[in-house]
Amino acid sequence: MDVELVEVRDFLARCAPFDDLPNEVLDRLPARLTQRYHRRGSVIVGVGESNDSLHLIRSGAVEICDPEGTLLDTRDEGDCFGYSTLVRSTPSRYRMEAAADTLVLEMSREVFDSVAAEHPSLRQYFGRRSDRVREDLASARVAAAAGDALSTPVGQLLTRDAVTIEPEASIRDAARLMTDSRVSSLLVVEDGQVVGIFTDRDLRAKVVAVDGDTHAPVATIMSPAPVSVDASTRAFDATLLQMQRGVHHLPVIENGVPAGVVTTGDLFRLAQANPVYLAARIARAVDVDSVAELTGQVPGIVGEFVRRGTAPQDIGRVVTATADAATRRLIALAEEDLGPAPVEYCWVGLGSQARGELGVASDQDNALVLSDAAAGIPGADEYFHALAERVCQGLDRAGYPLCPGDVMASNSAWRRTVSDWAGQVADWVGAPEPDAMLHAQVFFDMRAVHGPESLLDPLRADMIERARGSSRFLAHLARIACEWQPPLGFFRGLVVARRGEYRNTLEIKAGGTAPVVQIARVHALAAGSRQVGTLDRLLAAAEEGVIGHSDAANLVEAFRFLRGLAYRHHAAQIARGLPQDNNVDPSTLSGKDRHRLRAAFRIIAAAQDALELRYRVGQM
Repeated sequence: MDVELVEVRDFLARCAPFDDLPNEVLDRLPARLTQRYHRRGSVIVGVGESNDSLHLIRSGAVEICDPEGTLLDTRDEGDCFGYSTLVRSTPSRYRMEAAADTLVLEMSREVFDSVAAEHPSLRQYFGRRSDRVREDLASARVAAAAGDALSTPVGQLLTRDAVTIEPEASIRDAARLMTDSRVSSLLVVEDGQVVGIFTDRDLRAKVVAVDGDTHAPVATIMSPAPVSVDASTRAFDATLLQMQRGVHHLPVIENGVPAGVVTTGDLFRLAQANPVYLAARIARAVDVDSVAELTGQVPGIVGEFVRRGTAPQDIGRVVTATADAATRRLIALAEEDLGPAPVEYCWVGLGSQARGELGVASDQDNALVLSDAAAGIPGADEYFHALAERVCQGLDRAGYPLCPGDVMASNSAWRRTVSDWAGQVADWVGAPEPDAMLHAQVFFDMRAVHGPESLLDPLRADMIERARGSSRFLAHLARIACEWQPPLGFFRGLVVARRGEYRNTLEIKAGGTAPVVQIARVHALAAGSRQVGTLDRLLAAAEEGVIGHSDAANLVEAFRFLRGLAYRHHAAQIARGLPQDNNVDPSTLSGKDRHRLRAAFRIIAAAQDALELRYRVGQM
């Protein structure tokens, strides 16, 4: 066979769906193809034109645009185009233009029909791809047309100026002002600053119900130092803040002065029963079964958010807020049965829950940080073991599976006093053996879900300081980050599994999001940052000069794309009633997404190379 034909044959063998054709067919096919060169900017197939060839890009890139000129997709090396008109024998609905100097292999309709007659899977493959193009176009139009009410700044929700009162004013005067102004809350202001909030609920619970003194100052029963938001804050973020803090009124600050109050009702009317309110319903669940029933709605919520085109980081925050709400409610239910805790404690979310990056069907990782006083109280450990068992089993029933590695508060190794935890962290950092590294990297992603953060703050500060000061520990973390290999071949093309259950797919967590999480953790700890979320860690590390701004920005975009792709994949599996996994078939993606997928993996691989060089991973 001619050398050029051999090269074409080898190229076809690497491109779907031709890689599934028998060897004898591949041997004969190159001689039946035509090779054409198109200069950048030339239109290969125009809108309304007939097309009698299947085009396979050997080098270069082609843009697919709608009749209005909107870019719908980009195809590059190994991608096909023109199959919609070929398979359906209809004029082209898109303009296909060379985005660079491009070399294309053309398969005529006659050749295509003859090969497809013997191998029907070829026609089926391009038929499915044609349907996918139409679905992508429809999705793009839906996303473009859909308004996201929850992106509205809260300042635009205020219908009146702030109603304020001084802290020395009497409760009676405050009640009269609320009645005259027809508001359910007052901002307590001193020297122009909000120092508290007084609500009708405070009046009922702290005065009327207990026959309190109405002549006492408002300051005696107000909620001091209330959490507030800036007028530019998105309604989405304000809603999450309400869910996390369990508050119904948020003071709104504009240019440093109180502008008004946004309430749960304001946000609820804006969202019109948006699924973000699921957490509020969970907080009122009467038993474990009710919690599980409500969290069972999470997969459907993810599918709805994906359909709306919601940003992946926002989807992750909502899924995480739901898990937080379920955890807190299960703790409250456990305490109702077991009685109050003998000492202060903090329930800590670890891993993806701590980072605000929970996905569908993520397993649980958690721990308990107990006051040091627990060591001297008989029965304290038995109490917290019973509480942790109830909560972990309840989370399992609620759709958050038990951790296969037993990283849960029900395991005594993950249930310690503050002092014991400090000693454990010192051991992990001082002797970074494989098991120590496995546990440390999980624990270093921590966040208080229930209980006083004051138990966690000194531990976190000590942990970060120890890690930052141990180049050996950071080097071991870097080695772990470099062990997660993006699925790229020798020439930086995508590599899929060739056999087994996940044949023709690639794992976007193990080769994509997981290494970014690891890379971000190393850089953030080296910078001494207290940030926990992956994107926040990368940006904080860039600010401290640990990683270049452009490198951080590239990793941020790669992470966002991969998480969005994962949520879309999960949503599709949910819609079909399938269990969720992270194995994506690249042939089901648009050319634009395949291009972005390759780019994301290349960014990650480059970041790993830099990490290897910086920490001399190869010498370990």
